[in-house]
Amino acid sequence: MDSPEYSLLISLALIPVVFMLQMWVRQRRLRRRNEAGQQEFDSLSSTLISAIAEGVAVISSLVLIIWIMGAVLKYLFPVIFNAQ
Repeated sequence: MDSPEYSLLISLALIPVVFMLQMWVRQRRLRRRNEAGQQEFDSLSSTLISAIAEGVAVISSLVLIIWIMGAVLKYLFPVIFNAQ
């Protein structure tokens, strides 16, 4: 179950998830912009919730990118990672 091929398949399946998370955050930020290019919020609570939700999404997508790159490298260079 911990084979490099299995990790590679899972990581390739997660690539669209990373793109979707990044596009979701970008679209939300774009929709909040006014004519001057500044972001507008309805209230302080919506500002905080948006900042936390988008921050979690960006950080999780970055963690997924690191995990994907690790799985690809583990598949390409098994000697370095002691993979069987």
